[in-house]
Amino acid sequence: MPEFILEDGRKAESQESVVDALTKVTEVFVEPKPEKKLSKRITEKLCVCERHIEVLDEATGQVLETIVEKLCGEEVQSQGVVKSPRSLIEEKLASSMDPKKWIFLGVIAAQVLVLAYVLFFM
Repeated sequence: MPEFILEDGRKAESQESVVDALTKVTEVFVEPKPEKKLSKRITEKLCVCERHIEVLDEATGQVLETIVEKLCGEEVQSQGVVKSPRSLIEEKLASSMDPKKWIFLGVIAAQVLVLAYVLFFM
């Protein structure tokens, strides 16, 4: 079976068989095309010296992270990062315990203690 490479770069093999004196069958077997999925998109705006890098989820195509870099001269400054919705929710939950909520929880705990004292000791 002679092997060769197609125009698009895939490997192929040809197999010839003779059915009868007037019929010759040539079968060409090729490897499947590789499936490519977009994982990153880089947009460079040369007039304002910015580079936008979007990291995409390969399964859904949703933007997971966006990085905006300022390209001023030789150095690269990262301006801001927009994170995935899941990480934003996790950060929001982690930072949601501000002092007002702690005071509110303290008042509730004090009321529960007063109620327990009244029920059991009076």
